[in-house]
Amino acid sequence: MINELINSINEMLVEKFPNTKIYTSKLEKEIVRPSFFIRYVTSRQADLNRNSYMNTITMKIIYFGPLDELMNVDLIAQNEVWDTMREIFSDGYIKVLGRTAKIRKLRGRAKMSEIHLKLKIDLAQDRNFNAPQSPKAGTFNFKI
Repeated sequence: MINELINSINEMLVEKFPNTKIYTSKLEKEIVRPSFFIRYVTSRQADLNRNSYMNTITMKIIYFGPLDELMNVDLIAQNEVWDTMREIFSDGYIKVLGRTAKIRKLRGRAKMSEIHLKLKIDLAQDRNFNAPQSPKAGTFNFKI
């Protein structure tokens, strides 16, 4: 489910930033700027009932803004990207495999030449039971 969630976030970012590189597995030594990095942070599971549970997943999106010749970022351009990132996730939901995950919390901050956006996402999931299959009757004989 984590990879599908990363793919969904990736698709949402590509829609608004089509010409920006997005890293999803690991950062290269020399990153291309501007770019995004989507990272899984943690997850927690809480039982809802016998058949389902709530999976609370924390994801982090890091934006690496372009740098000038003095290795400084354009803060005005960075703020515009921050506003767009917030807009992307402002409806409060992410579609994952035909389901909808709720964005419970969205936090962000600028950190030097980067923007860090942290998402806490709730996704209810069904349990998969490994119950053995019982033999089924082939025919029934009734006497009335």
